Amino acid sequence: MSNIKENSRIAVDIGGTFIDALIFDFSLGSLQIVKVPTTPREPHEGVINGVKKLNTSMEKVGEFVHGTTLGLNAILERKGSKVGIVSNEGFRDIFEIGRGDLSFEKMYQFDFHQDQKLVPRKRTTGVKCRIDSQGKIIEDLDEKDLIEKVKLLIKNNSESIAVSFLHSYLNPKHEIDARKYILNLYPKISVSISSEIAREYREYERTSTAVLDSYIKPILGNYLSELEKEFKKILFKGGFHIMRSGGGAMTVEQAKITPILTVLSGPAGGVVGIQHLAKEMNYKNLISLDIGGTSLDTCLFINGTPTEVYEADIDHIPVMIPIFDIRTIGAGGGSIAWIDGNLLKVGPQSAGSEPGPACYGKGGNNPTVTDASLILGFLQPEWFLNGEIDIDKLKAEKAFKEKICKPMGLSIEEAAISVFRIMIAKTVSAIKEITVERGLNPKDFRLVGFGGCGPMFSALIANELEIKEIIIPPVPALFSAWGMLTSDLEYQNAKTILLNLNSPNFNIIKEHSREIEEEATKIIELQNNSKKAIKIKKILSLRYSGQEHALDVEIEDRDSIESLKIKFSEIHKERYGHKFEEEVEVVSVRTKVVAEVTKPKLSQMNEKFVLNNNPDKTRIYSFSNNRFEDAFLLNRNNLRLNKWVNGPLVIKEDTSITIVDDGQEVMSNDYGLMVIRKK
Repeated sequence: MSNIKENSRIAVDIGGTFIDALIFDFSLGSLQIVKVPTTPREPHEGVINGVKKLNTSMEKVGEFVHGTTLGLNAILERKGSKVGIVSNEGFRDIFEIGRGDLSFEKMYQFDFHQDQKLVPRKRTTGVKCRIDSQGKIIEDLDEKDLIEKVKLLIKNNSESIAVSFLHSYLNPKHEIDARKYILNLYPKISVSISSEIAREYREYERTSTAVLDSYIKPILGNYLSELEKEFKKILFKGGFHIMRSGGGAMTVEQAKITPILTVLSGPAGGVVGIQHLAKEMNYKNLISLDIGGTSLDTCLFINGTPTEVYEADIDHIPVMIPIFDIRTIGAGGGSIAWIDGNLLKVGPQSAGSEPGPACYGKGGNNPTVTDASLILGFLQPEWFLNGEIDIDKLKAEKAFKEKICKPMGLSIEEAAISVFRIMIAKTVSAIKEITVERGLNPKDFRLVGFGGCGPMFSALIANELEIKEIIIPPVPALFSAWGMLTSDLEYQNAKTILLNLNSPNFNIIKEHSREIEEEATKIIELQNNSKKAIKIKKILSLRYSGQEHALDVEIEDRDSIESLKIKFSEIHKERYGHKFEEEVEVVSVRTKVVAEVTKPKLSQMNEKFVLNNNPDKTRIYSFSNNRFEDAFLLNRNNLRLNKWVNGPLVIKEDTSITIVDDGQEVMSNDYGLMVIRKK
């Protein structure tokens, strides 16, 4: 079985509009790709359609890696299960009260209204039990009280239960016992306990993480079970892995236990792919730009490593999980252009795959970014997915004329240009948010564009940010799926300890670190069926006494208290411009355990295109010159190796279009990367 696993691997990424599927054969070094429309009503059907279109014998496939935003969409669209919350008696309102601070954009809104809570108060309860701040039990869990309260939650239509007790990060016994009692009473109900997902302090954030996990657990569990059934029908017997939001993959069994870890698994694939690209090419500072059908995701890479956080907001609900610091905005190829009063806006609403942009001719009558690209010459009907899907420019023009041009008194071309300018402005804002807020200049980074629309916008966005070099990887529209092929098996855990970094505590700190290392290693070994080599990374989250936020410092066996303080002070100075002589506190110990997989090389990514190889001319809008002008039309595989070609250019391939503006030049390097730079 292990030989099969190293020989072939399938990756499937579900987007808002298309499903990307690819298979890589390690013995032949061959890559095969397909794109199929999503099936929103039955998401698993689209995945199986993509797998079948690959036309391979699933008996010979060793591993299937999958990224999905099904859980994320359930949260954003409020389509998850009805959750009941079990907390300590007297603390049932932890989730209801939340935090008193408001986000900057809402701070000065006089008409501000609090978003409706995911869980109404009637589905929250408190039970008799208590653990103190040192992890000692001061009141035993009252089983009878728990059962009575849970019965009331079920009576109030709770479909899943989130259990979160005070200080359970130090002692999870009451949460574990509560889950056992609930499942004895209701064996089919989903139960999430906070200490199993986020063993860290801050009771509100830990509770909200358990709530979100419980909210999506039935949906994701049913979806993965449906896929498993379909895989049995097509005789797939290999490893079934799901991407984690913070990179790496986990088994489908682990994903069912803690589905919240998969909430951003789709975008994570692209981040992992760029991390592999940066390692192969020795690139240091990069900005990823993943533009798909419904959203735009961007992430910062410093010294080849993506920025990572342990707490994020999903639709204004905090979640405490390891997660790439990906900024997402509702702007993609399917984003709808609309008028708000007298203002033209783009997104966050998307036409999706059903009915899709107006040009699809499936009944959609709203103008989208894809329709605008047709009008500006960046896309032609015969280029779209190599002609596999028919699109109609006249329908795109009609949608713009009726919905935008008439109300605003614009020509069709002016409206399409405006839509692109809004898209560019929104993207520039998102990139500045992740760079300037860290005191970094986007000019010092390379931009990596991928996704269905990323290559079309990358050169235009680079001009706005004065970025000197753009990288377009091979098969950019499926790059997130390709990144999944390079994903190792991974497990991360953490534990809050709140101890000063000094001699009396140092052995205690190391003991806590060993404890979670053993726990993480045990979990990864259960998933590591092919016995891949394991690497362990141990981390301390440190801060100066009196500070609120912590910075991560890797701890090695040879480290002393002084060496750790020096490491921390250097990181603090690099991040904030200064350091102190204050006492240093250990907030949490963390462990990342990785079982490495064989990875395809970049040079093996190159797709064999079946396109017309005769150079031609087309007409596109130049944003640098503010006019329509002639541009050469090239197939990507026609670019001569290491030879620069001047823009304006339209470079096409099976699954995407790259625009090179006037004043820029492009070449293809030995790794199959397309490099665009200012002349």
